[in-house]
Amino acid sequence: MSDYNFTLPFPPSINTLRACVRGRMITSKKGREYFDAVKTQMNALGLCDERIDRPVVISLVMHPRTLAKFDVSNYLKAYEDALVKCGFLVDDHWIEYGSIKKGDKIKGGELVVSVNLK
Repeated sequence: MSDYNFTLPFPPSINTLRACVRGRMITSKKGREYFDAVKTQMNALGLCDERIDRPVVISLVMHPRTLAKFDVSNYLKAYEDALVKCGFLVDDHWIEYGSIKKGDKIKGGELVVSVNLK
């Protein structure tokens, strides 16, 4: 049994999470919108500011928006950073992965997250 189960929006690719502006790397508009959407979702679930500061094992099911092939690792950083930004985790270095599965296509995409405290 998981300590936390929730669904998040499907994250943007790491390729679109950051942008270079005048020689500086910043979070892109798409990245900021994703972080805001995750914060809204986690707030609605009462999970913002959990401030977990110990190892967690996360299992994911990634339901993409389309049937296009995708590289799972390109999408992990965005949701990890979003969990830190909304205060669910103190730092993403605590994350270990139990499993990462590709699920069926869902309109709009979604990320099903199960978190177990170690």
